[in-house]
Parts: sequence; C-alpha cells; structure tokens
Amino acid sequence: MSNFENINMKNMKEELIDEVADEAIILGEEIQVQEKADFQADHHERPAGHEHGDNKHDQHDESLFDAAWEKSSRHPLIEGLKAGKNIEDLLEAMTGFKEAFSQESLLNNPNCCFECSDERVKTGDSVKGVKVALAGEGLLLSAADKAILEKALAGKNIKITGHEGCGAAKLAHPHENDSDSFGYSDAEKLAKETGNVYEKVTKEKFRSPVHDGRALVVDGTLCFNSAYLDGFPASFRTDAPGLGLSDEYVVTEINALTNIALGDHGLGKRFTQESPFYVIISAAGQEQLDNLMTLANTAIQSFNGRAQVKGFIAPPVKE
Repeated sequence: MSNFENINMKNMKEELIDEVADEAIILGEEIQVQEKADFQADHHERPAGHEHGDNKHDQHDESLFDAAWEKSSRHPLIEGLKAGKNIEDLLEAMTGFKEAFSQESLLNNPNCCFECSDERVKTGDSVKGVKVALAGEGLLLSAADKAILEKALAGKNIKITGHEGCGAAKLAHPHENDSDSFGYSDAEKLAKETGNVYEKVTKEKFRSPVHDGRALVVDGTLCFNSAYLDGFPASFRTDAPGLGLSDEYVVTEINALTNIALGDHGLGKRFTQESPFYVIISAAGQEQLDNLMTLANTAIQSFNGRAQVKGFIAPPVKE
C-alpha cells in the first residue's frame, strides 16, 4: 500500500470518528432529556429548590447514593487511579484478577448470562456466574451489528435477560408509556431467535437498588469476567468490541453508558475532574488497545474531564 493510500485511509477513519462523536453527543443529549422526563414523572416535578443536593433523587435514594459513593471511594482501584497509579499494577495486585480471564469466549461458558450493561443486573450464580453485556441486550444496534450479535449468540444455550427500568429500552421506544414491556419482548425475541433461554429480571433481583457504578468496563477480549471478580468496584459493562461490533457502535455505547453514570440516574455530580468516572479498556493486544483508547476518548470528550479512560492488555491465560 502506498503512502498516499495510508494517509487517505487514516483521514477516512478520522472523519468517521468525528461523525460518530457527533452522533454520540446527540444520543447523550437524548438520554439527558429522557432522564429529566423520567424524573418529572416519578417525582411529579417538585418545585425548584426542593431537590436534595445537585442530583435529583429523593432523600431516601440520596442516602443510598451517598453510601455507595463513600464505600466505593475507599476501593483500592479507585483510590489508586485517583492517585495516578498504573492501572495494570493495581489490577495485578487484586486477588483473582488473572483468574478472571478465561481461555475461550465467555459465551461458551454454560453459566454465562447475556444481559444489559446496567451494573445493577447480575443474575448468574454468585460463584460460577459469567456476564456478557450490551446496553439493553443490543436494543440500540444497527441491522448490521444486530446480525453480528445474533450470529455470536446462536445456539449457545445460555440465559438472555430483559430487566425492569431499562434506559436503552426507553431510548429504543421513546414514545411508549411502558417501554419496559418492549424491552422484555425484544430480549425474549432475541433469546428465541438465537436458540437461548429468556428470563425476566425485576428490581427485586438487582444487586443494588441504585446505579452505583464507578466505572465502565469495555472488554475487547470477550474473556474478562469482571462482573464476578470479587472486590472489583461496581461497574457498567460492554462487550461490544469483543463481539466484533462496529467502531461506530462502540463509541455510541460508551457515550450512552457514561451519560447514565454521570446523570441523575447515577452517581451524577459526585463525578468531577478530580474524582472521575473511569472507562476501563481490556484489550487483547496493543493494536486493539490503541484503537479502543481512541474510540473511548472520542466517546467521553463531551464530559469535560469528568470521565477518564484507562486501559490495559489482558494477561496471558494459563492452560
């Protein structure tokens, strides 16, 4: 390939990333509008000045968010990243970190659940559980990316869940009063069409009553079982790159999930430039890491430093 062709391809990719960034920002704005509407509906639009603090939660929820923030702020990974320590060193010091990586795709594990990226949803066995995730179980995918997902899930005989209060379902069905019903039916349809098992998850089954995620794990390996790593901070999760979905969708999903964490439904204004939300990249190699770091930084550029990207190359797995 000539130098001219190399330069031309680089320019085309940069233009694509710019276009995706614009779309991601638009999606983020849509999420903020939806969150405001949800809050108004849930709280009957309380008069200005009656909210507790900067986040628009009621006092009971606010105490839960405060407790979750205080607890997670003492986590060694969060403390270490805030202090500027190397993420690989911090993770390798964590008990069970290397063992959290499997030799093959997590989708081949019979205990795998394909679920929403929502960190509250974790319905697998507490010891043997495995989670692979996309926002709304893939509700926001293009037709091309949906076909890739369906092929990856086909015949795995795993559990696919739909959950109550799904933000992706609200984005996919913005004009419906009961978006949850569409989220459930879409997840059930995905399970049926791919030969898997469907389960409905209500709030009673959530691991936390509130969005307490301090990070988003972006797994490019499809082998990192972060959701079941003891001691890992509560985190949103996306397996979009590991599933081979488009760069465009990876940017969109990172932006959407970060927006939830930094918005009224998450820990919100507690995230600052000094105490940011972390987008943690797990990559199979240096080339993938470089690409995902670029995409992630593109996705969070509208958050003014309240989110930061950290990345690492997955450790070798012992046979």
